[in-house]
Amino acid sequence: MFDEQGFAADWRPATVTGVEKGYGTYVAWLAQANALLPDETPMSRATKPRIDAFLNAYSPGRAEATIASTIRHVAYMVRACHPPHGHEWLTQMAHRMTNLATPSRPKAPRMATLTELLDLGNRLMDEGKKLLTKGQSQGAWLFRDGLLISMLIAHPLRRRNIAAMKLEKTVLIDEGGVHVHFAGHETKTRNSISFSYPAWLTEPFVFYLEHVRPRLLEKSSGDDNGHIWIGRRGRPMPENDITQATGRRTVEYLGRRVSPHLFRDCVATGIATLDPKHVGITSTVLDHANLASSQKYYNQATGFGALNRYQSVLGKIRQKGHP
Repeated sequence: MFDEQGFAADWRPATVTGVEKGYGTYVAWLAQANALLPDETPMSRATKPRIDAFLNAYSPGRAEATIASTIRHVAYMVRACHPPHGHEWLTQMAHRMTNLATPSRPKAPRMATLTELLDLGNRLMDEGKKLLTKGQSQGAWLFRDGLLISMLIAHPLRRRNIAAMKLEKTVLIDEGGVHVHFAGHETKTRNSISFSYPAWLTEPFVFYLEHVRPRLLEKSSGDDNGHIWIGRRGRPMPENDITQATGRRTVEYLGRRVSPHLFRDCVATGIATLDPKHVGITSTVLDHANLASSQKYYNQATGFGALNRYQSVLGKIRQKGHP
């Protein structure tokens, strides 16, 4: 299943680890229940009665999200070994459990409004510029984090794609602004992502490339390969460093840690609050594969029209503050 044409050939390391843990937990339970037969396949092991019995034994004392994650990884294993569908009922159950799971840590107290995040991004970029004019290298870090926060609000990409942003590969700049494209094999949903950032981000993005990014690369000892986001010692920022950067600034300035993934919740909630008549644009703005992934917030929307409407909401916030 990990061969070039295998179902799991393009799984990320985190997915592999998750499936190992989830399916391993299920297999361990089968062994304890004296139901682990060596000649069975993953598909024949995952029957409805066994999954029901496993859930009854595994669920008590565990968070709903943990239970859903385990079932989802069992479903992934079955699909990988018996592509392309595996047990459709199991996949549907896993997705339903994931969508309905109550987080063990409530999100609401950790979230921020679009206005707060837009103001923070602008503040950090302004402070960064001032320090850079004084020759202080700390300004580069401030400006970078402010731009990162602003771009996350304009289009809340997943961490994987944020870290993979590269000049002339996934990011292009022309007279029309800053454009982003990820092919289907580069995204979580396997659907391509194409969009342009709003015009008000073009100037700070160009300033970052011309004045800030070179400062961040001063300690680099190798080729940056065009990565947009540069971190310690002039190296491209991995996903965890991007999370730490946004978390550090939001804790310092807002008093609560807002991760890149939580930005997506902030955007969805902001749309529902500020533009409830067009709440259906959320699925497009968040690059969800289907509406079930975002059923708490919206109905249906497609295409660039949804992105343009969301960007108009941000424009009104920037001009007038919170409605």
